[in-house]
This record gives sequence, structure tokens and C-alpha cells, in this order.
Amino acid sequence: MGKMLIFSQSGNDSWFVDGISIGIRQPKNIAGDKLKELMDKKKMEVDELIRLVGPNFKDSIGRVLRNDEMPKTKLIDKFCDIFNVKNDYFLDKELQNVIITDTRVVVAEYKTEKRAMEVKKELDKIILDGFVNDKPIVINFPEE
Repeated sequence: MGKMLIFSQSGNDSWFVDGISIGIRQPKNIAGDKLKELMDKKKMEVDELIRLVGPNFKDSIGRVLRNDEMPKTKLIDKFCDIFNVKNDYFLDKELQNVIITDTRVVVAEYKTEKRAMEVKKELDKIILDGFVNDKPIVINFPEE
């Protein structure tokens, strides 16, 4: 079998590659997004959160909400107490949600690991069909 022609999810790149696989990416700082979700559920304003956590954390809370800063353990503990969640709630856990080439270039990213696996299985069908029928293999990664 020859190389596969792939077009990245963004449409900015195309390559001939020998293979694709599910990859593991570096965790992102999503603590601010998660904190905003919790605040929205409780219909809580920033001023109320600052009052509950303590005014000396005001600047830190602002940076966390912008995802500019990962909250320190003490601040995470306070958030967990206020919102009744576990401390890992604020961590990025969906790390195997990217598809990479044989040279470890990320060509697509999906919201969840489950969705990345679904896409990969569909792509495997295209690859198998091309291989078995001696046809060129061309892959366009679906955008989400």
C-alpha cells in the first residue's frame, strides 16, 4: 500500500502519511470554563463568588475565569466546597481526543475521546476499503 493523502480538519494542511492513530495531547487549562459553568448553574455573579471565597482572592479569581491561571490547591478546595464538586472537576481529562499522523502531527481534534474513536473507526473503514481494493486512500477529517 502507498501513502494515504490526508487533509487536516482545519483545511490548512494536506500530507501523504503512512498511518493515523488516536493521540494523547497535553492538558489544557479549563478551570475557568468549568468555574463559569458552575456559576451559571447557580446563577452566581463574580462578586458573590469573591465574597464567598474571600476578597484577597479577587485578582486570582479573575485570572482563573479568563483561563490565564490554574487555581492553586487552596482556591480549588474553596471552589469545591462552594459548589460541592470533586477537585478533579477543574482538570482537563479528555486527552485522547486527537487524531495524529505517523509523525505525531495533530490533524484533528474532537470534543470527546468517544467522538475521536468514532471518527477513527469510520476512517479505518475507508482505509481498509482502499487497501483491499487497491484504490488511493484520501481522508478528509470531519470538522465539528
